[in-house]
Amino acid sequence: MTKKLTEKYNDSCVKIFEFIKMLYNGEVEFKTVLDHFSDGQYDGTSNTHVTLNKYLNTLKIFGIKVKKINGKYQMFSSPYKIKFDNNDMKSIAILKQACELLPEGKNKSSFNSFLRALELRYDENAQSISQVMDNTQTLHLSFYHSEFAQQVKQCEKFCQEKQKLEIIFNTEKGEEINLICSPVEQVYQKRKVCLKVLGNSGSRVYEIPIENIKSIKQLPNVSSSQSLPTTIVFRIKNRLARNYKIRDWERLDKIEGDGSHIIVNKNEDLNNLLKRIMRYGTECEIISPKFMREEMIELINKTLANYQ
Repeated sequence: MTKKLTEKYNDSCVKIFEFIKMLYNGEVEFKTVLDHFSDGQYDGTSNTHVTLNKYLNTLKIFGIKVKKINGKYQMFSSPYKIKFDNNDMKSIAILKQACELLPEGKNKSSFNSFLRALELRYDENAQSISQVMDNTQTLHLSFYHSEFAQQVKQCEKFCQEKQKLEIIFNTEKGEEINLICSPVEQVYQKRKVCLKVLGNSGSRVYEIPIENIKSIKQLPNVSSSQSLPTTIVFRIKNRLARNYKIRDWERLDKIEGDGSHIIVNKNEDLNNLLKRIMRYGTECEIISPKFMREEMIELINKTLANYQ
């Protein structure tokens, strides 16, 4: 008798672990779950449903939340928790925003699966932080998009039609700029929608927050098919050259006679790159393209003027 009970308990444990494994792989169809717990002999009787509820209650006792949504079972918490602090949760939030910008396909699907795996392992503190962050972001974005919905739709239309634009906008410093440009795409930065455009000379890229645009006019000229400049070459020297860590998207082009390093940077966001190399001070200078070199010099001069 004891042996039979032991075998029954062992079999039940195996079924539970197999069910957890199925849930880790994604959603599980209701019929698949019934077949699993009835050894493939489900005949439509209520006994299997009763047995299934017992297994689900067992999982609940151990803190594993499983719900049936649209005929499929999903796991909402894992038996194994990871302690994520505030900084960890901020990093995960950034990953989620990055994932939203990816085109539909294998990469986005894999990214979502990874984020889902992290969410399953949130402890109670991480779940609370996530809920607060989601609520805050939803409120912010819903307000933002309700206020600028018309401008967002208009800019989407301009990007599709690919005609040149005349835009009047304010910079972060409050300066008014009148720009003839070609629309590229809309991008999301720090919960704001920006219109990315290519300057009329075809060399400089602007990312203009929608809220900073005072007026925008579509011109009859069709934009040329110029590609965005994505390669930046800069020189680092002295201590920075000795300690600089090459990024994955960079390569060392050459080492000059004075020990300076020439770095080739590809596909990094231009604004982020400029902010980063500005921190290096006099030990870094942009070689090309010319518009980035001029913009860096302009920023340096403006910064120095603040201290005069």
